[in-house]
Amino acid sequence: MDLQGKRILITGAARGLGRELAALLEREGCSLILVDRDPFSFSNVQALVCDLADFSQRKRLIEDAGKIDILINCAGIGSHSQLNQLAVDEVERVMQVNALAPLELVAGLSPLELVVNIGSVAGEMNLPSMSLYSASKSAVHAFSRSIQLEGVKTLLVILGPLRGTDFARSIAHPHTGQPGWYRRLDLPVETAARLIVQAMKRGQSQLVAPGWYRIIFPLARWLAPLIELFGEKF
Repeated sequence: MDLQGKRILITGAARGLGRELAALLEREGCSLILVDRDPFSFSNVQALVCDLADFSQRKRLIEDAGKIDILINCAGIGSHSQLNQLAVDEVERVMQVNALAPLELVAGLSPLELVVNIGSVAGEMNLPSMSLYSASKSAVHAFSRSIQLEGVKTLLVILGPLRGTDFARSIAHPHTGQPGWYRRLDLPVETAARLIVQAMKRGQSQLVAPGWYRIIFPLARWLAPLIELFGEKF
């Protein structure tokens, strides 16, 4: 796909992966609409403030955005809580931002030339203390694969942890943080953004980064009984 001149809306664009994607796509000659819940600035592009957890703000965003060629659903909220620690308002906000907002934006802004949904390895693996976050990302994965069967050109991006981002810290264990071995798996956010733009240009339907997670997914399902056995230690 030739990205030059494409009108692209990116959610979660104020920082982290969203901001890196915006910088790369601006260099590709794209016309950008950047969305985040907090006020922010980005040179020579349209920046909109929208809290995606709020249905009325999502509706207004769809009305104000106009014709979009490519939608990148990058905004996300992390969650690391055991079931008995989950509060209703946390469940509501995570599901609204991570799952419902992408679905509604795709439906409201269609027809689109390309939908890019940022998923997570947590959407493919059963991980203790991450039931809410995993559920929200699993919904994004299922939604992406289903609309692909309906003929909607979709790139599902399944990412491991990204180095040094606020989001990576948000899904760390609340008491122990990220263990050293986990931090060594982190992918630089600049690398992730570059791989995503490359996948968009190549017309890929799925990107797993780092790629070796493709081996981990079936292995994690096979080892699920062991994870359950030691789950209370997480």
